[in-house]
Amino acid sequence: MLRASEPCRRELLDKPFALIETVGNRQIVVHVSPDAPKEIYPGMTLAEARARHGELLDLPATPDADLRSLRALGHWLMRFSPGVSLEPPNSIFLDATGMERLFGGLHNFRNKVANALAGLRITASLAIAPTAGAAWALAACGKQICGISLDQLPQALAPLPPQALRLENRTTELLAALGIHTIGALLALPRNDLAARFGPLILQRIDQALGTAHEPLLFLPHRSPIAASLEFEGAVESLDAIGFVVQQLTRQIAEQLAQRGQGARQLKLTFEQPYGPAVEKTVGLARPCRNESALFKLLGCVLETLQSSEGFVRISLKVASAQPLDDEQAALIGGQEERDAAALDHLVERLRARLDSDANRVSQPAVEWGELVESHLPEEACRSRDSAAVAVHHSTRSAVDLLRPLRLLRRPRALQVMVVPWSSIEGQPISFTDRGAVHRLAHARGPERITGPWWKGRWKTRDYFDVLDEAGNRYWIFRVAQSGAWFLHGIFE
Repeated sequence: MLRASEPCRRELLDKPFALIETVGNRQIVVHVSPDAPKEIYPGMTLAEARARHGELLDLPATPDADLRSLRALGHWLMRFSPGVSLEPPNSIFLDATGMERLFGGLHNFRNKVANALAGLRITASLAIAPTAGAAWALAACGKQICGISLDQLPQALAPLPPQALRLENRTTELLAALGIHTIGALLALPRNDLAARFGPLILQRIDQALGTAHEPLLFLPHRSPIAASLEFEGAVESLDAIGFVVQQLTRQIAEQLAQRGQGARQLKLTFEQPYGPAVEKTVGLARPCRNESALFKLLGCVLETLQSSEGFVRISLKVASAQPLDDEQAALIGGQEERDAAALDHLVERLRARLDSDANRVSQPAVEWGELVESHLPEEACRSRDSAAVAVHHSTRSAVDLLRPLRLLRRPRALQVMVVPWSSIEGQPISFTDRGAVHRLAHARGPERITGPWWKGRWKTRDYFDVLDEAGNRYWIFRVAQSGAWFLHGIFE
């Protein structure tokens, strides 16, 4: 693993510098050089940083250009190892498995990489370790060593600061406030207490560094992109002709996927107009697929939303994301569960193709594929597979044990509730007011107490009620035990 920086510039040799990002009318420090004073840190304003250090140089941050440079450097380093993985903004992993035979030992391998980078005037810190997390920690702290074994990792990581585990800044600041300044002190703490206080990420980083948990690395692709295109002599407006061309491009894509043993996870269609900007459509798949007919049916959903008054002069189809896909043997007996899962995946894919085909909406899809996670709080019991955002779903507990509303609000909505007896904060609800509408209750069942994590503050304890108003509408409301505030959380439909 190596941490690289850009070639040295004369004005950066003797003075500390900071990278600045402009947010509105403020200039924020996003990165500082290693020789910068400790009182200058990312997140502070440039004016405050200069007030603390008058000779500080500032340069504009260019994250997109930095990522392109890091990717180009990663491809160049493939001459030393076929497995190269990027960790922005300035880290690169090289898979050193088996390299000792090719270069005559890991020390020679490290020296050749270091000499090659020095020839490019790139300053880098290199370290070789049994795990990616340990290699990153050693290189980040300037420990340019190699040849340590898995059993020696705890001893080698013990004197390093917790920041070397790639933790969030908020976590490292809190650890420093608690007097934990080394990884060795962190490993001495009970694991259950660490997970309860800082979340599961800190345990994951520790296990990845020590080798007790696998850390998958996304290596840069070696082959050329899987793509196909066709250019017309003139503008074509006929949807039938466009559909025929897309079918031919899909056949070429399917053949390339079959040759590589892969299946497409995301397809990108580009329609170039003679004068206007190109129209891009993106289709995501729930599982890898290289079946020509299935892929064309999904792309056909995209063609239904295609509009242009000028026609198109070129159509390109590219596989933006692919995964290995082995041939499956059809089940002689049973297999209904797999067929049902495949049918559900195809339904989600078609919905996404129709609703999310516009490339501008890929970052926030209209159709999300949810998965259950362990959480006492119902609104946090599910998340999207495509992002860490919380999706609206039911709790992790079985519907056989507890009846939950089909529709949950993303954020519970505050209510005004009357209870009986009126003088008791723990009374039974008899009516509530939601957005100016008064709902008189004919029936209320509860309370059902749900206790969340202690660090959630006033959301710690909730008393839920299943209520039915006089109009026959059924709601799921709760009262916060610590504050007495009422909220609407779900609606039974």
